[in-house]
Order: sequence, then C-alpha cells, then structure tokens
Amino acid sequence: MYYKTINVPIVLELGEDIFVHLDDILKENHLYFNEKILVTSLELRNLYKSRLDKLSFEDILLIKGGSYDEALEAMNTITNKEVLLVAFGGGSIIDAVKLMANTLDLTYITVPSTLSNDAIYSPIARLLKDGKKQSFGVKAPLGIIADVNIIKGSPEKLLLAGVGDLVSNASAVKDWNLAHIDKGESINNFAMALASLSGNSVIPYTFNDIRSSRFIGDLANGLVISGLAMVLANSSRPASGAEHLISHAIDDLFPNRSTLHGLQVAWGHLLVERDFRKPENDYEKLMIFFERMKILDEIERDITFSNGEIEQIINRAKTIRNRYTILTKV
Repeated sequence: MYYKTINVPIVLELGEDIFVHLDDILKENHLYFNEKILVTSLELRNLYKSRLDKLSFEDILLIKGGSYDEALEAMNTITNKEVLLVAFGGGSIIDAVKLMANTLDLTYITVPSTLSNDAIYSPIARLLKDGKKQSFGVKAPLGIIADVNIIKGSPEKLLLAGVGDLVSNASAVKDWNLAHIDKGESINNFAMALASLSGNSVIPYTFNDIRSSRFIGDLANGLVISGLAMVLANSSRPASGAEHLISHAIDDLFPNRSTLHGLQVAWGHLLVERDFRKPENDYEKLMIFFERMKILDEIERDITFSNGEIEQIINRAKTIRNRYTILTKV
C-alpha cells in the first residue's frame, strides 16, 4: 500500500473570543515554546490592547507589513531559534511573518484580523521588493487561530476581497484541467477537489451575511482548505490560474492603481470568463453572485482600465510565469 504524506496544520481553532485563549490552545495541543513573539501592526496592538495584555509574549514586533525589506529588518532582531512567531493581522502582516519564519527556520501560527485572501494558510508570500510585488515560496504555518469577533470587526471590503480570492479557485481549476488536456500536465485530483469545494463554500451567501458567524466560519475554513490544496499539490496551481496572473500583471504595470489582491483576482476572473472561455463560461453566474455580494460595486469603484490598458495587462500576464492557462491560447 502506498500513501502520500502531507503537512496539515496542527492547530485549527475557529470561534468567538478565542485569541485570548492562545496559551491554553497551545498547551491543549502539547505545543511548548521557550518564547512567543507577537508580530502585528501598531494599529492592531492599540485596538486590541486589552486582549493582548491577557497573553504572555516575550516581545512584540510592530511592522506595517507587505515589505520584503521590512521583514528582513524585523527578523534581524530575533535571535532565539526556539521562538514561536504569532502573526496577528491581515495578509500583509502574515506574508511578512511567513518570510521571516521561512528564512530563520522558525515555527509560526497565523491569527487573521480579517480574511481578505488565502494568506492565512497558503505556502506563498507576496511582498513588495525593489518597488514591485513578488511571490516567495514559504512553509505553511503550524496552525491558524481565527477569532470570529475580531474578523467581524474588519472592513467589509476586506471580507469581500477574501470571497473574490476564494471563488476564483473555479478559474484556476479550469486552467489546470486545460493544461492537462493540452499539454499533458500532471494533475492531483485530490488537490483539485479540495480547491473546488473550498471555492464553492461561500456561493450560497449574500452581502447581508458577511457579518454573521456562519459566513466568517465558512470563509475561514474555505481559505484554509484552499491553502491545503496548494500544500498537497506542492504548487499554487489549484488556486492560481489566469485570474491571478492578471492580478500580478496589474501590480507590475500599474502599481499606483492597484487595489486589494482579492478584488483584482475577482476582476480578472470576470474578464477571463467573459472574453476567453467562450462559448461555455460562467460569466453570467459569476456576475449574479458578485452583484449579490456587492463585490461588483467594489470592483467598479477600484478597477478602471481602458481597452488599451487591458490589452497591456493580458500581454504582461502571459509572461508573469511559465504557467499554461487560457491566456496562453489567446
């Protein structure tokens, strides 16, 4: 009998007001560290000071997040190799901690303050380096602690971006299948199934649900399972296709006009379905869902490119990385 071994998070805790029980959660899972260092932003530390004061951290590192150079500077202050890094913040903070932990070979857990993308568990970190966002392969976290009440308090735009990122798995899976058919690229059916299931987990909801505990739970679990699909595939393939290449092209060509990654991915998803997956596409269904969730409002407010600029974006997206997608056939 043959088996495939994969790393899964040791800790996955989702609930209301659970961040203050971090120490107990670690003990219950038989996880002991000489030190714990909290990495967060000044804004979040001040906003949740009363909760953080109930926890024991040997140090608190305050960063803005999202910057490769800032992550390098922060990691230079860490000397203990037995320390646990606790990344408390959005995707920018978490991605910075991912790089820090990966470079220093440290263990880390994520405590998302919002759910704007799949950073909470994905093996990829997107950071600004040399003036442009770049992707870095990193190890997945030891665990995720998602405090529903903290996430509920985050801006609705961030939660909608998380939905856009998760739903785009449908596009990524199509591209993976296309590469398999056209080029014989190997696929992992288990990873593909996980990506599809996680992407569908938020489809039943409407905008009025986004502050509910049930929606937050399904979005968080969906993003974690999507990350697990990438870990299983040892690639971002299950959750990153043409729509992600388009988002990366926007960051590259128009950095001053870029917006949240999840919204750009959602826009790219719509563009691909409308213009390139003819005649069989999901454009109308996607439009109905994005309208129902008011994601379309955010897209129309933040993303405005002329036809000439869209052509530039598509051409750049094709060259972002060596990945066969529907754009390759354009």
